Amino acid sequence: MNREDKRVRRTRQALAEALIALTIEKGYEPVTIQEITDRAGVGYRTFFRHYADKDALLQDVLQTTVAELRLLIETPDAGSGEGYNPLPAENGRLIFEQIAANSDLYRVLLSSGSAALEPVKEYAYGEALNSLQQVPDPPVPPPILAQHMVATVFSLVLWWLENGMPYPPEEMAVYLEQLVAVPSA
Repeated sequence: MNREDKRVRRTRQALAEALIALTIEKGYEPVTIQEITDRAGVGYRTFFRHYADKDALLQDVLQTTVAELRLLIETPDAGSGEGYNPLPAENGRLIFEQIAANSDLYRVLLSSGSAALEPVKEYAYGEALNSLQQVPDPPVPPPILAQHMVATVFSLVLWWLENGMPYPPEEMAVYLEQLVAVPSA
């Protein structure tokens, strides 16, 4: 790894951290690029060597976050039995632990109201749909189940963050598993 790559990573990390901190303080919309660069300790022009605007920075943060979450989660096989859970408690625990460890980041991402979150929701929907299409004779069509699952995950995580994470990740994982379990037909 060369020195330039390390500098680029450090600069992008500093910009991401500045965006998150400022958004926590004042909300996403009022944050300016000048404030981001001042907080990050980088030049205003440097920002534009990396990103076209603050939405592009937010999108980069989202993509990195999703990539980290994807590494944590494996989609279970449908099999047969009394039902199917596309998001078992072990995966849910990993998700909630990651969110707890980076709560400011997730609070910003989920409450930013930015269109940058839409590709993440679309990706989650696609993954859920692929998983649910393995279920033999589901009681509800897979596209409806996938939409329900994604909406449940996003709203539950946001509720958990907005309420100060009142339950530990292990307990939230069990609740999530119960909420998105697919009963047999």
